[in-house]
Amino acid sequence: MAVRLNKHLTEANLKALKDKLLSDAERIRHNFAQKKSEYESSTVTGAKDEVDAANDNILLSADMRFSNRESLYFKKVMKSLDRIETEHYGMCDECGEAITFQRLMARPTADICILCKEESEREEAQNFFERKSKSLGREMTVSGHA
Repeated sequence: MAVRLNKHLTEANLKALKDKLLSDAERIRHNFAQKKSEYESSTVTGAKDEVDAANDNILLSADMRFSNRESLYFKKVMKSLDRIETEHYGMCDECGEAITFQRLMARPTADICILCKEESEREEAQNFFERKSKSLGREMTVSGHA
């Protein structure tokens, strides 16, 4: 029998967190299916002037950004569900300590504890000109600096 790493979480805690993650995954799947249906059913209703076309492009761009964010979150949800099954869920990737149930309820995809997260944010704030995007893993440039 494998040693359970997330001993600080009760079975009820794990069930509540898993239900929350599954609910988020289902909501995202439903939203993607709805968006797909909307895109497939939308038809061009005739010629548009430049303002209408520009407005449509702005709305589409915003919609794509939201969809991209949802896609990234969906990947985190699925990773968290996998971690529950391997019993690594609720353990900090940085220090190996337990992540509190309260933090996991607030952010069920958290993979670092609040202390490590705060430290990471302090380091990022101190290193303004060489920041790295946590989501994309690449340097962000600030105008006037490479």
